[in-house]
Amino acid sequence: MTLHHISLHFPPSKFDAVLAFYLASLAPLGYRELSRPAARVVGIGVPVTGPDFWIHGHRSESSEDDQQREKVHVAFRAGDQDQVHVFYTAALAAGGVCNGPPGPRPEYSSEYYGAFVLDPAGNNIEACL
Repeated sequence: MTLHHISLHFPPSKFDAVLAFYLASLAPLGYRELSRPAARVVGIGVPVTGPDFWIHGHRSESSEDDQQREKVHVAFRAGDQDQVHVFYTAALAAGGVCNGPPGPRPEYSSEYYGAFVLDPAGNNIEACL
Protein backbone atom coordinates (compact mmCIF):
# COMPACT_ATOMS: atom_id res chain seq x y z
CA MET A 1 0.00 0.00 0.00
CA THR A 2 1.01 3.60 -0.52
CA LEU A 3 -0.10 6.80 1.15
CA HIS A 4 -3.37 8.10 -0.30
CA HIS A 5 -3.25 11.67 1.03
CA ILE A 6 -2.23 13.91 3.91
CA SER A 7 -3.83 17.07 5.29
CA LEU A 8 -2.26 19.97 7.15
CA HIS A 9 -4.40 22.33 9.20
CA PHE A 10 -3.68 26.02 9.77
CA PRO A 11 -5.44 28.97 11.40
CA PRO A 12 -7.55 30.93 8.90
CA SER A 13 -5.20 33.93 9.15
CA LYS A 14 -2.31 31.80 7.78
CA PHE A 15 -4.33 29.92 5.16
CA ASP A 16 -3.64 32.18 2.15
CA ALA A 17 0.10 32.48 2.88
CA VAL A 18 0.47 28.74 3.46
CA LEU A 19 -1.47 27.84 0.30
CA ALA A 20 0.61 30.27 -1.79
CA PHE A 21 3.80 28.80 -0.28
CA TYR A 22 2.87 25.22 -1.18
CA LEU A 23 1.62 26.05 -4.67
CA ALA A 24 4.91 27.83 -5.46
CA SER A 25 7.19 25.36 -3.65
CA LEU A 26 5.68 22.21 -5.10
CA ALA A 27 5.21 23.45 -8.67
CA PRO A 28 8.69 22.15 -9.62
CA LEU A 29 7.50 18.68 -8.58
CA GLY A 30 4.43 18.92 -10.83
CA TYR A 31 1.95 19.88 -8.11
CA ARG A 32 -0.88 22.35 -8.67
CA GLU A 33 -4.30 23.13 -7.23
CA LEU A 34 -6.73 20.38 -8.26
CA SER A 35 -9.71 20.70 -5.93
CA ARG A 36 -11.42 23.31 -3.75
CA PRO A 37 -14.46 21.50 -2.31
CA ALA A 38 -15.15 24.00 0.48
CA ALA A 39 -14.04 27.36 1.80
CA ARG A 40 -10.43 27.15 3.09
CA VAL A 41 -10.01 23.55 1.85
CA VAL A 42 -7.69 23.00 -1.12
CA GLY A 43 -6.36 19.77 -2.57
CA ILE A 44 -3.13 19.96 -4.53
CA GLY A 45 -1.33 17.22 -6.39
CA VAL A 46 -0.07 15.94 -9.72
CA PRO A 47 -2.94 15.82 -12.23
CA VAL A 48 -2.32 12.17 -13.15
CA THR A 49 -2.73 10.95 -9.57
CA GLY A 50 -5.11 13.57 -8.17
CA PRO A 51 -4.95 15.67 -5.01
CA ASP A 52 -2.87 13.95 -2.35
CA PHE A 53 -1.84 16.97 -0.28
CA TRP A 54 -4.60 18.99 1.37
CA ILE A 55 -4.44 22.40 3.04
CA HIS A 56 -7.22 23.21 5.55
CA GLY A 57 -7.90 26.47 7.33
CA HIS A 58 -9.32 25.24 10.63
CA ARG A 59 -11.95 27.13 12.58
CA SER A 60 -9.83 28.22 15.54
CA GLU A 61 -7.90 31.44 15.27
CA SER A 62 -6.31 30.98 18.70
CA SER A 63 -2.58 31.65 18.62
CA GLU A 64 -2.32 29.36 21.66
CA ASP A 65 -3.81 26.49 19.63
CA ASP A 66 -1.35 27.15 16.82
CA GLN A 67 1.65 27.35 19.16
CA GLN A 68 0.73 24.05 20.83
CA ARG A 69 0.14 22.24 17.54
CA GLU A 70 2.79 19.66 16.76
CA LYS A 71 4.83 20.53 13.71
CA VAL A 72 5.00 17.92 10.96
CA HIS A 73 7.59 16.72 8.47
CA VAL A 74 6.37 15.95 4.96
CA ALA A 75 8.74 14.62 2.28
CA PHE A 76 7.90 14.77 -1.42
CA ARG A 77 9.65 12.45 -3.88
CA ALA A 78 11.64 14.34 -6.53
CA GLY A 79 12.56 12.89 -9.92
CA ASP A 80 16.20 13.94 -9.79
CA GLN A 81 18.67 16.23 -8.03
CA ASP A 82 17.74 19.16 -10.27
CA GLN A 83 14.13 18.94 -9.05
CA VAL A 84 15.36 19.01 -5.45
CA HIS A 85 17.27 22.23 -6.19
CA VAL A 86 14.35 23.86 -8.03
CA PHE A 87 11.98 22.93 -5.16
CA TYR A 88 14.40 24.46 -2.64
CA THR A 89 14.80 27.69 -4.62
CA ALA A 90 11.04 28.01 -5.19
CA ALA A 91 10.27 27.32 -1.52
CA LEU A 92 12.71 30.00 -0.33
CA ALA A 93 11.33 32.49 -2.87
CA ALA A 94 7.82 31.72 -1.58
CA GLY A 95 8.78 32.66 1.98
CA GLY A 96 10.16 29.40 3.33
CA VAL A 97 13.14 29.23 5.66
CA CYS A 98 16.12 26.98 4.95
CA ASN A 99 16.23 23.94 7.21
CA GLY A 100 18.91 22.13 5.20
CA PRO A 101 20.16 23.03 1.69
CA PRO A 102 20.12 20.52 -1.18
CA GLY A 103 22.72 17.83 -0.87
CA PRO A 104 23.51 14.23 -0.04
CA ARG A 105 22.36 12.88 3.31
CA PRO A 106 24.61 9.84 3.89
CA GLU A 107 23.28 9.56 7.45
CA TYR A 108 19.98 8.36 5.89
CA SER A 109 21.44 6.22 3.08
CA SER A 110 24.27 6.31 0.57
CA GLU A 111 21.92 7.45 -2.21
CA TYR A 112 19.71 9.88 -0.26
CA TYR A 113 19.62 13.45 -1.61
CA GLY A 114 17.30 16.10 -0.25
CA ALA A 115 16.53 19.66 0.76
CA PHE A 116 14.53 20.89 3.76
CA VAL A 117 12.49 24.09 4.13
CA LEU A 118 10.25 25.34 6.94
CA ASP A 119 6.84 26.52 5.72
CA PRO A 120 5.18 29.71 7.06
CA ALA A 121 3.81 27.75 10.04
CA GLY A 122 7.11 26.05 10.91
CA ASN A 123 6.49 22.61 9.36
CA ASN A 124 9.53 20.86 7.87
CA ILE A 125 8.96 20.23 4.15
CA GLU A 126 11.40 18.18 2.10
CA ALA A 127 12.01 17.17 -1.50
CA CYS A 128 14.21 14.07 -1.79
CA LEU A 129 15.41 11.13 -3.85
